Amino acid sequence: AKAEIGDSCALFKDFEKLLERKDIDAVTIATVDHWHCKTALAALEAGKHVYVEKPMCRYLGEAFELHDKVKGTGKILQVGSQGCTAAGWHKAAELITSKTIGTPVWAQGYYCRNNPKGEWNYPIETDWCKPEDLDWDKWQLPVHNKTEFNPDAYFRWRKYYPYCAGPLGDLVPHRLLPLMVATGNPEFPVRVVCIGTKNVHSDKGTPGTPERDCPEHVELLAEFPSGLTLVIVASTVAARSPGFVIYGQHATLEIGTSGERVELKPEKEFADDVDLQTFDGLKPTEDIGAHEANWFDSIRKNTQPNGGIDLAIRAQTVISLAEMSNRLNMTCLFDEKTRKITS
Repeated sequence: AKAEIGDSCALFKDFEKLLERKDIDAVTIATVDHWHCKTALAALEAGKHVYVEKPMCRYLGEAFELHDKVKGTGKILQVGSQGCTAAGWHKAAELITSKTIGTPVWAQGYYCRNNPKGEWNYPIETDWCKPEDLDWDKWQLPVHNKTEFNPDAYFRWRKYYPYCAGPLGDLVPHRLLPLMVATGNPEFPVRVVCIGTKNVHSDKGTPGTPERDCPEHVELLAEFPSGLTLVIVASTVAARSPGFVIYGQHATLEIGTSGERVELKPEKEFADDVDLQTFDGLKPTEDIGAHEANWFDSIRKNTQPNGGIDLAIRAQTVISLAEMSNRLNMTCLFDEKTRKITS
């Protein structure tokens, strides 16, 4: 990597050594999911601001560790769900908080793909990835179920539960966080149900790879204290999708996938009270650079970013409860005051 980037790239074997540098104020964490928590905690403890790729962490307990550390250090954390900075979701929040659509009733979002070779079956680069080429023990240090060196797990880690929640960890955050922004008042869930299926067996499209242990297709349903319900579908075997919609008693908001457009459509029973409106060409659209810039601005101004810790902890609670619901075949109830989960 250093040779590819050039002389300006400083090389560290251990991230802890990088965190010792006093000339670094902020770090980006783009590791595998199971390292998000340990690296983010270490960075916060070292006095750094943190941009951590989605999902914020692997498990719910880690999420609250991070939440409490951010609150304790006063540092700025941004989760890399770049849709949170797209203008369309904030326009939707403005319309909802102004009561334009009446009481929000339910919302829906999707992230659907269709990969005949099985999603995340990336090439295994045996030329440069042998046991002597990496510290396998450290790579899997935070993992509960440790194994001998496994190049399939290393390159295709998103398929396997020890390292990732599958579609719930990789795809759902891109839709969940922006939709929660759009409500204008992100809440902890009170009830979450999730169904995951694996009936296509798409990994057969890549001979020699084990079948994934995470689902190929998930459907998540969350209920919030306000009564709003949220449905998100993420699929790796069926790509066709409906749009992004927030349904209210008085009107509906249809939102462009990249947050570039919002259409306000009144319910026919309230057509005399709500005007049909279209807000087009909204910027910024879903863009990593704009999301990073929002993080930098928040650091300089000491304000909360669009994907900050208060949103992130609520979204991660939904994601983690959804994984529990699917894997344990149960409905998960959550109490935000006690942080307790019950069935």
